[in-house]
Amino acid sequence: MKHLDERGVSSVLGIVMLGVMMLGAAGLFYAVRNDAASTQRYEDEVRLRLAAKSAVERAAMQFERGGAYAQADESAWKEKHVLSDETTEDGIDCRVVAYVEAGELIVSATSSIEPKGRRLSTKEYQRVRAHLRKSEGGDHYVWLGWTP
Repeated sequence: MKHLDERGVSSVLGIVMLGVMMLGAAGLFYAVRNDAASTQRYEDEVRLRLAAKSAVERAAMQFERGGAYAQADESAWKEKHVLSDETTEDGIDCRVVAYVEAGELIVSATSSIEPKGRRLSTKEYQRVRAHLRKSEGGDHYVWLGWTP
């Protein structure tokens, strides 16, 4: 019984090592969960942006083809007019408005989604804008591109 003062040191050392490993595992779980939430948020942003761009392009196509929208006088577009209000199959709401700004027709879409079943969920929005200019003949509009 000469080594009585060293009894249990290996058990204490093992418990300390186990605690350090558990802290490391908890940190790893937190990082993985955070990464998954970030990926989901990015996926939602992309889906919202694509839905908004698609809605703007559909509305711009109506202006490019002529028809009732293109035949209207530009003074009619001084105020914002809602062109469409739609909801996709996966729950994305999209509103398209058109108005004249600095001599160009601005077609803007705002898409939003209500997150379901997620922790710390907030409603997310995405807005895109495109500008068009009346053609030389004045019977249709010409796509000029996206605006920031």
